[in-house]
Amino acid sequence: MPIMSALENFYIPLVIGWLLLLIKGGFRTRIVAVVAVLLIGCTEFICSDVLKPVFNRPRPYYQLSKIHYYDHTPKTWQVTPERSTPVIGRSQSMPSAHATNIFGAAFFLSFFFRRYWPFFYLIALLVGYSRVYLGDHFPLDVFTGGLIGTACAYLFARLSAAGIHYFESRRSATDQKSVTTKS
Repeated sequence: MPIMSALENFYIPLVIGWLLLLIKGGFRTRIVAVVAVLLIGCTEFICSDVLKPVFNRPRPYYQLSKIHYYDHTPKTWQVTPERSTPVIGRSQSMPSAHATNIFGAAFFLSFFFRRYWPFFYLIALLVGYSRVYLGDHFPLDVFTGGLIGTACAYLFARLSAAGIHYFESRRSATDQKSVTTKS
């Protein structure tokens, strides 16, 4: 499960996939590729910079005693010590930024590439599950992050679809106009 939560494991496949969309894709696909990056930036900002400070909920390993969690620095499993009070303000848990970003991306990409929705959501579910499995988040953190990411993605998808439709209709009108002028 640490593999599903470590972003560095996804850098190369994500960059290659994104570049393929930009290079091989048509107008619509290129717009989707660019807006997907903007969406992730927006969901990351909303989750990490706006909502986490508001909720200020400590991670499970700062709040609960004697739970197993995966320590990312030495890359080993640890058990939390006995806690009488939670450690507040060290690292916030609610909502999960991983879940916000991945569910936002899954919804957005599924909106435009409907054929691949099972793949997008399988990845999102595995990432969300891994956050709880590793002890980084409570299930509600992941669920909330998924809802926030999906809501942001819905807004971005609707605006993108409207923008794509607008520019494609203008382009086809311009193409029809140039064909009639040549005749």
